[in-house]
This record gives sequence, C-alpha cells and structure tokens, in this order.
Amino acid sequence: MKIESSTLRRIAGYLFAAAILFFLARALAQTWDELSVSGFRFNFDAPRVAVSLALLVLARVFAVEAWRRIFWMLGEKLAFTFAMRVWFLSNLARYVPGNVWQVAAMIALVNEKGVSKTNAFLSQVIYTAISLSICGLFGLLYLLIRPEILETLTGNYQLPITAYAAPVAAVAFTALILILASPRVLRLIIAMTARLTRRELSAPPTTFARGLIPPLYASALWLTNGVAFYLFVSAIADQPLAHLPAFIAINAGAYWIGYASFITPSGLGFREGALALMLAPFFPTPVAVALSLVTRVWSTAGELLGVVLVWSGPRRAPRAAAEKSR
Repeated sequence: MKIESSTLRRIAGYLFAAAILFFLARALAQTWDELSVSGFRFNFDAPRVAVSLALLVLARVFAVEAWRRIFWMLGEKLAFTFAMRVWFLSNLARYVPGNVWQVAAMIALVNEKGVSKTNAFLSQVIYTAISLSICGLFGLLYLLIRPEILETLTGNYQLPITAYAAPVAAVAFTALILILASPRVLRLIIAMTARLTRRELSAPPTTFARGLIPPLYASALWLTNGVAFYLFVSAIADQPLAHLPAFIAINAGAYWIGYASFITPSGLGFREGALALMLAPFFPTPVAVALSLVTRVWSTAGELLGVVLVWSGPRRAPRAAAEKSR
C-alpha cells in the first residue's frame, strides 16, 4: 500500500514534535533538583499575565491591519471587523502540520465575500514575506544582545558591532522597512510567486507611501508580541526591565524557527526547543525549559481569547468588494 507524501510529512511532523517535546520534558525532570541549589523562586502576577494576553490580541490587530493594507495595494477592500474574524478563525488551522491550511482557510473565507482567490493568495504571500522578514530581523538582534554568542560563532572575540547594538538595530530596521516598502520589491515577490506557481500574475500599480504601511504594522506586531512575552515571563519568573529587548528578540527568533520548521503543527517542538535554548542564559536550565513549554499554552490562550472577542462582538454585514483603493 502506497502512502501519500503529504501523509508521510504529517506523520514526520508529529514524530519530530513529539521527540523534541520528550527531550525537553526529560531535561526538565533531570535538572529540576538544580532549582533548590540555585535558590530560584517562582512567582505569579495575575494582572501582568492578563495584560500580556491583551497585548497578544493587540499584536494580532496590527497583523490584520498589515494584511488589509496589502489587500488595498492589490485593489481590493476588506472591512476591518470581517478581516478580524477571518484572521482569528483561520488562525486555528495553524495547528495542522504544513503551515498552509491557515492560508487555504483565509482564501476560502474572503472568496465568499467577492475577493478573488488570486488576490487573496497574493495577500498572504506578500504578508508572510514582510512579516517573516521583520520577525527574522528582530530574532537576529539576540546575537547583538548576547554578543558572546555572535563572537563564538564567528571566532572573533573583539567584534566592534556589538558595542553599538542600538544604532546598528535602528539602521537595520530602517533599511529593511524602506526596502520592503519599495514597489520594486512588491513586483519581485509577485514575479517569484508567479514563477513558483506557474501562473500569470501581474503587480498592480502602487506607491512607496502605500507600501510603507504594511511593514510598519508588521514591526508593531512583533514589538507588541515581544513585550507581551516579556510580561508573561516576568509574571512567573521576575526579570528586570533591562532584559526587555532580549525577550523581544527571543520571542521573534523562536517563532521564526518554528515557522521555518514547516513540518510540525504551528512549529510545535521546534519553537519550544529554540525558546529553551535562548532563555538558558537568563534562567537555570529547568526554568528555561519549563517556560518554553508553558509559553505554548499562553500563546494558544491568547489566540483563543481573540477568537472569543471577535465572534462575541456585534456583527455587521462585512464589505469586501473588488474596487480600486483611493
């Protein structure tokens, strides 16, 4: 009996996720006694956890607006309330291996309201390219915040770049946002998509000003998400405010690694492993592992909170018309 390749990928994804989670759980069990020696103490600040969950929802609002603005660049308009519902509902499909079911669900939902499947697909391709680029740069900041890691990787223990982390980061983000805002980059993304999918796709006329908005919203998304992560972690294991930039970078870097894994549902296992590794310099090993595991529960709770909020609110007739944006 021949097994389809998609089924094999799904099985492999769950096996990889299970293996990583198993080794994390074993490391947690084997090192738990270190806590008594280290003198580390857990705490729980419920108001701070509540604020962190609210910020998770706010971060998704920025993501939705970035996605909507890309629709406008493609000549489509989508009502904000409807876009929010589509986003949070389709987000639930991220837990299916492959990272493609969320896109498929989005396309199906907006197509019912008159948006072309081609533009719906392109909107997700463009959004993913922008969001992951910003996310990846946030994650790379971890190497500047922890210069000993970058120095070890390069073999150079006198890297001048680490002494100017803040200005280097500012220049890097400014350059990336300006590049992503360029109409040429939009045309390049669409051309590459056309080549990969073997479809005839054309880039609509747009301006630099319109292209600037999605990467700015994507930056707000990852910044807000990182602050939420810091608040959540510090609500359980107190951390000084000086570590906020590091936790913003850790959150983004772990997400990027989880997304890039592709074969596991919502980066399951890979994201936790990356989190545990990057949290290790800040906490004893068992604490870093425990935080990496409980963060999954926290992020899922934030997504479910968003679903509850958008689907319990007043429903207006969604407007989605294929009309030129002004």
